[in-house]
Amino acid sequence: MEQKTKRRLYDFLPWILTFAVLAAFTLFVSVYREGANPFETQFMKVNLLSAMKIHLLEAVEAEKNAVLAINDETSEDFAAQARQAADRVENSRKEIESIIYREKLPRETGMINEFSACWSQYKKLDETILDLATQNTNFKAQKISATQCAEEMQRFEESLNRLIHRNTRGSQCNEAIMLSYEALTASLNVFALHKPHIEEADDHVMDQIEQRIQSYDESARKALGSLRGIEGLSDDQDLKAAEAAYGRFMDLTREVLRLSRLNTNIKSAELSLGKKRLIASQCQEILAAFKETVQPQGNYSLPRSKKGIE
Repeated sequence: MEQKTKRRLYDFLPWILTFAVLAAFTLFVSVYREGANPFETQFMKVNLLSAMKIHLLEAVEAEKNAVLAINDETSEDFAAQARQAADRVENSRKEIESIIYREKLPRETGMINEFSACWSQYKKLDETILDLATQNTNFKAQKISATQCAEEMQRFEESLNRLIHRNTRGSQCNEAIMLSYEALTASLNVFALHKPHIEEADDHVMDQIEQRIQSYDESARKALGSLRGIEGLSDDQDLKAAEAAYGRFMDLTREVLRLSRLNTNIKSAELSLGKKRLIASQCQEILAAFKETVQPQGNYSLPRSKKGIE
C-alpha cells in the first residue's frame, strides 16, 4: 500500500514541480516589477510621458482635420484617428498612474492628478466636437442650396420666362408679365438668403433671416396665385410647371434652414479653435512640466526603449 502511494506521488511529481516553478516565477516577476530599480522606473515614466505628448498632438491634429473636412466620409475617418490617438494617451496615462500611485511620491502624484483632471475635460469636449463635426450640417445645407435648389430655381425661371415671352406685346407689359417678374424676384430673394443663413451662428440673426424668407415666400405665392386667376392662365402648362418647381424649391429651402439651424460645422469650429485649443495647450504644458520633474538631471541620457512608443 505504501509503495503504491509513493508510486502515485512520483507520477504527480513532475506536475507538482512545474506548478511550483510557475508560482515562483510569478512571485519573482511581481516582486521584480514592484521593486524595479529607480533608474528603470524613471525611464519607464519618461517614455510614457513622451508617448502621451506625441499621441496628444496626433489627437489634436486629427480632430482639426475632422472639423475642416467637407464630407461625411473624410470627417469620420479623421474622427476615428482622433479617437484612436486619444485612446493611446489614455492607456499611457493609466500605466504611468499605476506606477506613480505605487511609488507614492507626493509631487508626481499631484502632477498625474492635475493632468488627469485636464485630460478629463479634453476628452469630454473632444467627443462633443467630433460628434458635431461628423454631422456636417452646414456643408450639407450649402450643397443642397447650390445643387438641388439651384436646379429648381432654374426650372422656375425658365417656365416663367416662357410665360412672359408669350404675353409680351411689343413694348407693353401686361399684368401677367408684371406678376411673373414679382414671383421671380421674390423667389430669387429667398434663394439669396440661403448663404447668409448657413454662415450665421447667432440664433437671433437667423430668426430675422427666416422672417425675411417667409415674407418673400408669401409675395411669390401671392403673385403665382394672381397669375392663376388671369383668364387663359388657370390651366397654363408653363404656370403649372413654375408652381411645381417653386413648391419643390421651398421644400428644399426648409431642409436647408433646418440643417443650417443645427450649425454643427460652425459650432465644432468655434469649440475647436476656442475652448478646446486652450485645454489642449494646458494638457501639453502639464505633460512638459511633468517630464521635467521625472527626467533625470545631468548630462547622461536614458537608454533606448526596447518596446518603443506605441
